[in-house]
Amino acid sequence: MWKGVLDITSYKAKIIRVKMLINIRIAKANRTMSNEALCVITGLIPINIKIEETENYYESVKGQGYLLDREMRVQN
Repeated sequence: MWKGVLDITSYKAKIIRVKMLINIRIAKANRTMSNEALCVITGLIPINIKIEETENYYESVKGQGYLLDREMRVQN
């Protein structure tokens, strides 16, 4: 659901803004700091990366079983 929202620039900016406000509260920092710097200081993953990770995991598990633990054939 959230993956489609990240394709629309205005919605992506709103989601990042909310995450930035949360990071400002956690870090007790000024609003002039960049979102990337706040993520480093607080140790939290940026929201757009977290959404993409969750979407990729969901897609790998959803239809075809656990693709993360499948057998791989060795090629010479």
